[in-house]
Amino acid sequence: MEQQTIGQAEKAFFQKEGYLVLKRLFSEEAVSALNEAYHKVWMELMADGKIVQAANRPFDSLYPRLRDYHRGNEAITRFILDDRTMDALEALTGEEMLACQTSYYFKAPGAKGLPLHQDNYSIGAYPDTTYAIWVSLDVSDERNGGLRVVPGSHVFDIVSPESVDKKVNVYGNRIQVPDGFEHKELANDIGDVVIFNGNLLHGSSDNHSRDSFRRAIVTHYARASVEKITLNYSYLLNRKGEKVRRKLNPAARVIETKESLFEFKEAKYFDQIIHRG
Repeated sequence: MEQQTIGQAEKAFFQKEGYLVLKRLFSEEAVSALNEAYHKVWMELMADGKIVQAANRPFDSLYPRLRDYHRGNEAITRFILDDRTMDALEALTGEEMLACQTSYYFKAPGAKGLPLHQDNYSIGAYPDTTYAIWVSLDVSDERNGGLRVVPGSHVFDIVSPESVDKKVNVYGNRIQVPDGFEHKELANDIGDVVIFNGNLLHGSSDNHSRDSFRRAIVTHYARASVEKITLNYSYLLNRKGEKVRRKLNPAARVIETKESLFEFKEAKYFDQIIHRG
């Protein structure tokens, strides 16, 4: 696919809205190759008995999120360090970027969506925040669990979700859309890229379909000038694929479990992140 230029209009939109969509940045062939790499990982996990079917989620429990399988996998590492995405992100931030973490989502039929959240709540990049590159690996929209964002919400500091009854939200936590803002459902084609700020409120809808997966890979990045980051995200790679180190923030604000993708806890790892002005 052709390189998409990041000009002043794209930079202004990203600064104002906190996200940017780049259409069909990856070819269907590149996407198919990445899906095949993750399918091999999934088959190995199944063969080793590491994926266990849950009685309350008989289908989507067989297709869990696959986190950080870029480590030791050359094909996946090449994909997340692709010049097209790295150049675009560095053009938007004005700085060299480091890859922190990857998550591959199958989003099987019937899978629940993620509530609104901010990525840097758990990653704890300091100073500044994180940046995500979300690549649509299937055609996605509100019907099958597409990405939703709250444009402009990246101007807010990191906030803690409120606890709610699980009848309201399966994760038991919620961040309300701030007054004066609205969430926006994104419809994406295969190979589309969404870049967004780590303070941006975003989530996804439930997969209401009976026969459509909504595969996607999201990679989180931090500026090379980042000083500290949470332990779970400390495996940092520069764009040459070399591992680099930074100091650790002492505690995450999120515990992730098998039963619930996000189980929030309160842990003030950095007052500067919460109250920075």
